[in-house]
Amino acid sequence: MLTMASSSAKNDNTSISSSNYDTSKHNALKHGILSKYTVMYWENEEDYDFLFSSLINEYSPKGVTEEHLIEELAGIIWRKMRLKYAEMASLQSSLSRNVGADYFYNSSDSARDALLVSSRQVEKFDIKEAILSGENKTQDELRIAQECFECCLTAEKVIEETNAYEDGLSALHAEDLNNWKNDWLDDNENDISSATAEGLLSWVKDAKKHYEKRIYELENRSKVKQQILGKSFLSDRELDKYARYENHLDKKFEKTLTMLIKLQDLRRINEL
Repeated sequence: MLTMASSSAKNDNTSISSSNYDTSKHNALKHGILSKYTVMYWENEEDYDFLFSSLINEYSPKGVTEEHLIEELAGIIWRKMRLKYAEMASLQSSLSRNVGADYFYNSSDSARDALLVSSRQVEKFDIKEAILSGENKTQDELRIAQECFECCLTAEKVIEETNAYEDGLSALHAEDLNNWKNDWLDDNENDISSATAEGLLSWVKDAKKHYEKRIYELENRSKVKQQILGKSFLSDRELDKYARYENHLDKKFEKTLTMLIKLQDLRRINEL
């Protein structure tokens, strides 16, 4: 009987504790003291509430002091998120200033510095594509450009040896068949029947030069990208300020979390 009574009391205490926690959690979210100073009027308060409630669920605070420390942690994390947005915006502005609003201003200088060549050799280097393209996309584009280039070499050889228009045409890459047709039609009043082996050979030689330049650009795209981004980051004077503030927030977070854990450990010892 005594055991059953103890068990029943224990269950009742657990129920009461759970009920108190739910109430505490609700009150902390509804009446948080620090939240009104943390969330700016243009920010999403629901996002902050979700962060706050996630921390409450993780640490299950009891009492005003523990809830206060949870609010401190939420505020620190919120400010670190805001700091990341500010950092990204600052770097984006610096990047825009560095390469120009249309992404072509000063592009030859950036590519020249990265590849140690003359500005003339990289005057048409596409800085925008270098910055925005991922490695997988670059490798796919490089593979296709190399295939097209090899096909141009084959077509050039076939036409020079046989002077056969159809044989030269069949040697082209699938992507270049339409390019050739469209270019010829534009220059010859939409009359594809007038196409000749000589005209195709001239087009193939121009295409070959285009792919040579394209392959060179793609093979060196990552170097130019690193140069552009590094140049932009270094020219952003705000970075040091961001780094110092983030370091301050990290230390504050560590200190607050340590205080919370020690307080909870002490409470658990007293509850034994």
